[in-house]
Amino acid sequence: MRLKIAILFIIAGVALMGNLAAQKIGYANIDVILAYMPESKTMQQSLATFEKKLGEKLQVKQQYYQTKGEEYLGLAQTTQDEAKLKPLQDELIKLEEEIKKETTDAQNKLMQKRQDLLDPIIKKLQTEIKALSEAEGYDYVLNTVDGSGVSIILHGPEEHDLTKKLMTRLGIKIPDNQ
Repeated sequence: MRLKIAILFIIAGVALMGNLAAQKIGYANIDVILAYMPESKTMQQSLATFEKKLGEKLQVKQQYYQTKGEEYLGLAQTTQDEAKLKPLQDELIKLEEEIKKETTDAQNKLMQKRQDLLDPIIKKLQTEIKALSEAEGYDYVLNTVDGSGVSIILHGPEEHDLTKKLMTRLGIKIPDNQ
């Protein structure tokens, strides 16, 4: 009985290894492709404009806070009367809290705007990856780097590097250094 089980495991292992060997795996540097996509450049410009608008709004409040802070310091040098200082202190505390909240809100809005602009770009890239995979018989296409730029694929056959093929399919002019 044990011999039959062992033989079954061996047969299953050989079949699995044969199946894995038949898989065609490609890879591409998605970061490079994204960097050269015209949509990414447009996205960066839109984000810069959006960030500037958010920053201008916040800067007005920060300048007002600074003016009130200077007013408070001037008054504090001339009086020790808490009744006169307290309203300004309270206003400064409230303004500081508002600035912190608006800064956090601005960062969240910027992240959401980035995601909203990036989604269609990623979708377009994924569509091309799928089409290329189907056309050339790839079962898997891996990204050569992780999100922080660290290489995941350290070595692979050049003929399975799909970066240039994807760039060509997307209409991206391939730089000489690629």
